[in-house]
Amino acid sequence: METKKAPAPIKILSTNDNSDVTCWDMEDAKEYVKVYMTYEMQIKDLQESRREWSKDFIDEKGLPKKELASALSAAKKELDMDVVSEIFDNITEMV
Repeated sequence: METKKAPAPIKILSTNDNSDVTCWDMEDAKEYVKVYMTYEMQIKDLQESRREWSKDFIDEKGLPKKELASALSAAKKELDMDVVSEIFDNITEMV
């Protein structure tokens, strides 16, 4: 029976001639992919839970989706809502 030989580490040469050579092997790549995909699945599950919760909450409370979308957009961009309100008020006075 032939013994399976482990693959040699893959070497990536640094651009600096004085630095050490970084080596990794296929097990490192497999571990990275495994952990990365675990995070991806957890994120996907959390996003799905958030969507379900959000839909149920909005439906239950009868909240306006368009206004909530604007508020979320402002919150994600870390906008100062007082400044946004003042700008909106100034614009509505012009109209």
